[in-house]
Amino acid sequence: MNKYKTIIFLFFAFVISASAQELLTLQQAIEMALKNNYGILVAKANADIAHNNNSYGNSGFMPLIQMTASNNLSNANIKQDYTTGLTIDRKGVQTTNITAAPVLTWTLFDGLNMFATKEKFAQLQAQSEVGIKLEIENDLNRIITSYYNIVRQNQLIRAMYESVKVSEERIKIAEKKLEVGSASKLDLLQAKVDLNTQKSNILKLKADLAYFKALLNQLIVRTNDTDFNVSDTIPLTYKVSYNDLKESIPKQSDSIQYAQKNIFIAEQTLRQMTSLALPQIAVNGTYNMSKTHSQAGLVLINQNLGFNGGFTLTWNLFNGFKTDILRRNAQQQIMITKFQFDQTKKQIETSLLKAWNNYQYAIEALQLETENSAVARENLSIALERFRLGSASNVDINLAQQSFENAIARFVQAGYDAKVAETSLMKLNGDLVK
Repeated sequence: MNKYKTIIFLFFAFVISASAQELLTLQQAIEMALKNNYGILVAKANADIAHNNNSYGNSGFMPLIQMTASNNLSNANIKQDYTTGLTIDRKGVQTTNITAAPVLTWTLFDGLNMFATKEKFAQLQAQSEVGIKLEIENDLNRIITSYYNIVRQNQLIRAMYESVKVSEERIKIAEKKLEVGSASKLDLLQAKVDLNTQKSNILKLKADLAYFKALLNQLIVRTNDTDFNVSDTIPLTYKVSYNDLKESIPKQSDSIQYAQKNIFIAEQTLRQMTSLALPQIAVNGTYNMSKTHSQAGLVLINQNLGFNGGFTLTWNLFNGFKTDILRRNAQQQIMITKFQFDQTKKQIETSLLKAWNNYQYAIEALQLETENSAVARENLSIALERFRLGSASNVDINLAQQSFENAIARFVQAGYDAKVAETSLMKLNGDLVK
């Protein structure tokens, strides 16, 4: 009896412990990941960099203003003979030369390179924002599957506790039969063996559960040993047809949009390379300030203040065909990105077909296993009652119990598989992140 009390105690301890733990909802797990996940944070930081780069100043539209200044001091021996008969012969003559000049350079035309650069930065920024969505989608996919894997594990543990109850009842029945001499001790021993097997299975399931919780904690970036409870069910809420997905995915898929941005970026790179063959025109202006003070010589103080300006034209007429090579390589890069775009579309189409078939199979399997689990539960109840009445052998009840455990395991797995397939469809259609 002490063993049975221990099993009952463990069952209720499991239920009480689960209720006392923090209830972590899927939405809370997602919010934690969006706030703390390293991959998402890195993607956001890269997007900030792309946003900072996308400016007119960084693209070459703005003028460049620089300030130069110097203060030079010299000490020299001077000997000067002039035609006038004047002679200067001095040692240790100090000369001070102070200059300052703000310089403005403004490129007015650079073969439209600045326009191509600005557009390229804009496309890189847009691509980085799509990159954030892709990173979030990947992480949400992992979080959702990880979360419901824990739900699945809890369901398996609860099912195993149901089987434990049956084994406990079998032991009670076998003991009563043994007392009145209507059964052999073999039935009692077999029931105890089955009970110990189930207890061992529960320990393994709990160990796996702890590991799965640690994986989810890692995804949402908190201490791995933080304990928590999850919801009891695996809902299926995505309602969509295959034809709708075929139409919407090319428009909404973030993977396709990301590949398309690569084409736009490559096109702007070609414009940049083409601009190298065109002339560049820039205006420049300088306001010079200089003052020289000497302790000897005809000119003791020389001061200049004034503005000068003009324009420069630079045209690379020949550089060993390097510009042409860069332009042709840029054209090839456009072709490569178009190939990659088409390849991405084909991969998405194949992934859609696979995910849809998996989803349809999982839904049908779930319906079948739902019915089958109900039948197995009823069959186990009938077998246990027949065993109590003596019309069923220990082998019969053992087979019914194993059939029940297998049916529940398939039912739980079917529900999880359906959720994974549903999540894959949502990810392909860009519906995980809105």
